[in-house]
Amino acid sequence: MSHGNVAAIRKTDTAEVRVSRNYWKGRNVIDIRIWYLPSGGAEFVPSRKGLTIDAGKLPELLDRLAGLL
Repeated sequence: MSHGNVAAIRKTDTAEVRVSRNYWKGRNVIDIRIWYLPSGGAEFVPSRKGLTIDAGKLPELLDRLAGLL
């Protein structure tokens, strides 16, 4: 999967939420994932905690999230 970071939102000193647009298995996807700084590490690494959806479904996801406000 290629990574095209769009935004990073700091969660704690050792974790952040990254939103990226990627191309994976022949399709455009949006990845929303927790990245963390491992103990003794110098760079953030991706965790298994996250969501990857087809980019075409992003408008529906945003609509549903807006409905929560």
